[in-house]
Amino acid sequence: MEIVFLCEQYPPIIWDGAGVYTHDIAHALVGLGHKVHILCAQGRRRTDEDHDGVLVHRRPLLRLPVSRYLGPLGRSVQGANHPRDSLMLRFVLAVSYAFWLRRLGLRPDVIETQDGETRGLRTAVRRDIPLVIHLHTPTMMDVRLREGRLHGRGAVADRIDRFSALRADARTAPSELIVTTLRDFGWLKKKTDADVIPYPFDRSPYTDSVPPQKTDPTLLVVGRLEWRKGLDVLLEAAAQLRERGVSPTVVLAGQSSGTIDGVATGTWLERRAAELGVTCRFAGHLSRPELVKAYEEARAVVVPSRFESFSIAGLEGMASGRPVVATATTGVATWVAKWEGGAVVPPEDPRALADALEPYLADSELAATVGARGRAGTAELEPRRIAELRVAVYQKAIDRHRARRARNPLVRR
Repeated sequence: MEIVFLCEQYPPIIWDGAGVYTHDIAHALVGLGHKVHILCAQGRRRTDEDHDGVLVHRRPLLRLPVSRYLGPLGRSVQGANHPRDSLMLRFVLAVSYAFWLRRLGLRPDVIETQDGETRGLRTAVRRDIPLVIHLHTPTMMDVRLREGRLHGRGAVADRIDRFSALRADARTAPSELIVTTLRDFGWLKKKTDADVIPYPFDRSPYTDSVPPQKTDPTLLVVGRLEWRKGLDVLLEAAAQLRERGVSPTVVLAGQSSGTIDGVATGTWLERRAAELGVTCRFAGHLSRPELVKAYEEARAVVVPSRFESFSIAGLEGMASGRPVVATATTGVATWVAKWEGGAVVPPEDPRALADALEPYLADSELAATVGARGRAGTAELEPRRIAELRVAVYQKAIDRHRARRARNPLVRR
């Protein structure tokens, strides 16, 4: 089977959820004998690389920097949610990926991209190649969760994203949580199916991490610094722990994204930590070796998100032998509970978060015992096994595509 992934976040550009997922599943699929291409329309690079059998095509994003040329006027029309609600960016993504697919002459058995966004819009419209949409976290979900409803440009942007997901031949999601949430939002129709397949997880980079017995009481969070991640709640919990005589250091590894109360999220969090007297270190974006070291220096890993469809960081924390405390509104909470690799708490509850973290900060031996259970559990998400589940979905998409063509012989291939 020949598979093309459309993903500008493919590593080593960005090690985040979508990028890590694409990396791990692509290599697992190659291991099963499939031919895998990854098309990355990002920046100005134009290279073709072979990453251990994964064929990576990096091409420029075909964009016209209109707002840059308009100066202050361009920035004034962007709005508070730019670039999440940018219609121009969606147009650019659609045109770029359609153009480069054609120029590269790629005619795969199936195309996969994330979230129904416009990377796959051309394929969704023409329906000439089977399309699989992976529901990672739609772009406008953060705004929807925060504001309740979408208005104006944001609502239009969300409808454009949703179009490809509904036109796809198959949809997958890493957790039942994201499927249920999208149905509640009306983003997925009630009869629209979505196969729940957890993320593949290559735990090998983390399995040599030493246990946390000799660590300081350090709490690590990995991911973009944004409102949805619940980092403000973690700072409140850390302040409560400080009042109890436990003074953790909070390490935030990730880049600032979006705003809180009109202030860049990273700046807002820095000010809030100072107000609460919480020791907080902003590590910024970390390379893979730096990330492995950060996990090794942590006593526990925290996933305090208001919502997260899964959380690769939660798996990385458990694979590193660290207890993970996650909110119930994260997909990884299912696995934390199943493997007894930490604790699950309600979202937006600083006291519950502090209560769950305190035993691990106070007792490094307990942290090591719980961390070992989580580390053993991560073997269940071995990439080859997950890749086999995805191949079954790809075949479903191919079969549905063929059936539709048989019903409508005018559909072009």
